[in-house]
Amino acid sequence: MPSAAETRNGLCDGCRHQRLVPNTRGSVFSLCERSREDPAYRRYPPVPVLSCPGFEPRPGQPAGSSS
Repeated sequence: MPSAAETRNGLCDGCRHQRLVPNTRGSVFSLCERSREDPAYRRYPPVPVLSCPGFEPRPGQPAGSSS
C-alpha cells in the first residue's frame, strides 16, 4: 500500500502521463508529460488533481483508480 506521501497528487498518481521529478533538496514534483505536446496541460499541475480530461490509467491499473 502506498504511503500518504506517495499518493498526494490525486488522479495524477494513477496516470500514465505522470513522471515524478525529485530535486536536490528532497522534494518530489509531479510532472505532466502531456504538457510537452499540448499547452492545455500544465507542466506541474496544482495538486491534488481531482479531474483531468487527459487522464489515462497506467498499464495494469483499472480506469479511474488513483492508487
